[in-house]
Amino acid sequence: MSEKFNKNKYLYLAAFFVLNIAMCYLLTSNLILRDLSPFPRDFFMFVNSLFGDLGFLLLVFSLSVLFFKTDYARAKFLMISSIIFGILFLGMSVYFQYYGMFFSFYNLATLSTTGGREALGFLLGSLWTLLKQANYFFISSAALMVLLYIFLFFRKRKEQPFRNSSLITGIKRLYFGLGTLIFGALMMASSLGAYKVNIENTWYQDNASPLYGAEAVGLFNYYIYDAYNYYIVGKEGYPDEEIDKLKAKLEEYKNPEYKSPIDGRRTPNNDYEKLFEGKNLLLIQVESLNNFPIGLKVKVGDGFVEVTPNLNELVGKSVYLNNYYTTVGIGNTSDAEFTVLTGIYPRGYNYTIFEYANVEYQTLPKLFSEKGYKTFSAHANTGEFYNRNKIHPGLYGFDYHVAEEQLEISEEDLIHTWMNDEVFLKNVVDIFKEESETGPVFGFAITISCHMPYEHPEERKDEATLFPGKENLFPDNFTLTKNFNLNEQLVGYLEHVHYTDYALGKALAYLEESGLSEDTIVVLYGDHGSGINAHQMFYDYPHLFENSINNNIEFLEDDITRKLVERRMLSEVPFIIYDPSGESHDILPPQTISLVRAHDSVSRTLATLFGLEPEYYFGINMLSDSVSFAYNPRNFDIFADGLTMSGQSLDYHVEPGHVYDLELLERVVEAFRHKKDFNDKLLKSEIFPKRKE
Repeated sequence: MSEKFNKNKYLYLAAFFVLNIAMCYLLTSNLILRDLSPFPRDFFMFVNSLFGDLGFLLLVFSLSVLFFKTDYARAKFLMISSIIFGILFLGMSVYFQYYGMFFSFYNLATLSTTGGREALGFLLGSLWTLLKQANYFFISSAALMVLLYIFLFFRKRKEQPFRNSSLITGIKRLYFGLGTLIFGALMMASSLGAYKVNIENTWYQDNASPLYGAEAVGLFNYYIYDAYNYYIVGKEGYPDEEIDKLKAKLEEYKNPEYKSPIDGRRTPNNDYEKLFEGKNLLLIQVESLNNFPIGLKVKVGDGFVEVTPNLNELVGKSVYLNNYYTTVGIGNTSDAEFTVLTGIYPRGYNYTIFEYANVEYQTLPKLFSEKGYKTFSAHANTGEFYNRNKIHPGLYGFDYHVAEEQLEISEEDLIHTWMNDEVFLKNVVDIFKEESETGPVFGFAITISCHMPYEHPEERKDEATLFPGKENLFPDNFTLTKNFNLNEQLVGYLEHVHYTDYALGKALAYLEESGLSEDTIVVLYGDHGSGINAHQMFYDYPHLFENSINNNIEFLEDDITRKLVERRMLSEVPFIIYDPSGESHDILPPQTISLVRAHDSVSRTLATLFGLEPEYYFGINMLSDSVSFAYNPRNFDIFADGLTMSGQSLDYHVEPGHVYDLELLERVVEAFRHKKDFNDKLLKSEIFPKRKE
């Protein structure tokens, strides 16, 4: 009987190591997380990560030996540890589901501010929705450990010989526990050391992501290292030699000529220069507006309804970019603001405005101010949110920021606790009109009504309509299908987009009523995607949708390419330039531009159109015929004309009508790596002049 008990103990201990190591591997692979594109694992990465995680689990096991005298108590400790690990595995999968990237301790920088804590509140407010879609496979290791504990230990708890037995007793327990502790720590250290040597003088030395680190040194091992860097090491600087190289490279960006890294062609990039010189600019950043709702019609009963009727009409009167991409990282809306106003990408897993706000960037508001413009920004949330009350005037150079505190808000104007977009945008137009009486104005409005959660607003729980002033897009209890797990969210998202479209229509009408249309250019774009995976819906139920403006979803058999096309669709947002007066149409007529463009080129394009005088030319003029690419800082997806490629796994999909041979694909990857490396070092080095508070 004693021998059998001992075998059960060894079985339980083996299960602890095998189940948790297996879960670490599965969490960093795409076997369970379908949308993950892991870096290719070579033999070194596989063995080194195994060493790292095994070393960590040996540390945990050593603590059970040192702190507890009986195997029963140790088994309980290992079970509780496995439950904690299971919760962490699940939490990381949910985090990836929400942000499309792996967690880093550097993400916690936002919690140091009041506004950052409110940003976390957004995530927590949507937690129930996320948990309903969570992949609970990641707690299966914990569940199995609980079952094994019950069957192998808990049921025998009343048998005193068994309950008090121990495979290691006396002074041997101390020696064995300390020895295991030291051995585990050495395994973790050697794994980390081998990783650093392996990436030295490679692109990954400065650009490794949390996913790459977890794949290469083990999940637990990497996050201990990440926490150490964040809490102990802090910001790492660059040697003078590297700073000099960066400054020399930055000098190249003073030349407005653009050389495409893909086709090598040089273009002057000054198309339509000064076309809007002296005119007002109303720049509208629209919350969570993907491109796929533009032109979309959904079948309701025997007919189809338009999701964005006002934007559809606007597209016909505007310059519309339908192959335009968000470039946000973990900072979401704040990252969109940063890139649009500076032309510099966020790093991805750092909150840019909290980590890199110490220097003077060249920004769109500053360039307009130099031309005598009044400048302001506005948002319907508290000024502390993302520190906009300080960041927008201090970092970006707006004359002032209008926040919730400066707006007169009544209860009937609220949607999800914020002033609704219709009333908010009317307030912006009023401010715009007042400021325009003394000269040209640049106003930056950031909408909010299309933010998660995509459900019936609490303020209107007793109302049949979701939003004030308009009927619902869909009838009560409408469902696109009965068996689609994102149906509820997708319907809610389309309702919210429909309301935002309604509010934009009202705002443009009010702009005309206010007498501003003749002298004002309106530019609007989506800040980032909705996070709602609607792609599969278009696959499964194509008869429910029509679209006369944008192409239908491409049908693909291969699962890898389907994932790439899906992520491309969810990263695509609209960009529209609208001249209400029509005066510019002889020179720049309404049209659709389908070349790849992104947030980083907005500042340069608007500077060209309005005759501003930038010192640095980041991005490209989006109205030129220059060939470019965009990338997603979170997961390294690369978007080029006719090409979607993962910068992590290097999987790719080429659209029909386009040709990419191996040499051209390698050129795209090299261009991406070069751009990201320089862009991120530009932020980390803080080589621009120090900002005065």
